[in-house]
Amino acid sequence: MPRFYFHVRDGADFSRDLEGQELPDLEAARREAVNSNREMLGERLLHGGALNHRRIEITDESGDVLAAVSAQDVLFRHGSFSSYEDDVTKSAPTITPRK
Repeated sequence: MPRFYFHVRDGADFSRDLEGQELPDLEAARREAVNSNREMLGERLLHGGALNHRRIEITDESGDVLAAVSAQDVLFRHGSFSSYEDDVTKSAPTITPRK
């Protein structure tokens, strides 16, 4: 199984993934990068900070960049906000107004 590395670029900061992760293919690696970026964006929303400068670069063992997932890729799809099947807010209780 191939090993993919997920390096994080956030403006001028660069954080290299030294361990990587074995995944079946690039599409699985892309899903992992989207999920990681969603978690990081959630932390940014809670604690403050710019949302639009982060990008995760997916590389192979030789360091070649195979794909990149930016905050824009996670937040928007075809010009609209993205939604995800595992969005926990879909199951959150709703408050019915009292009459």
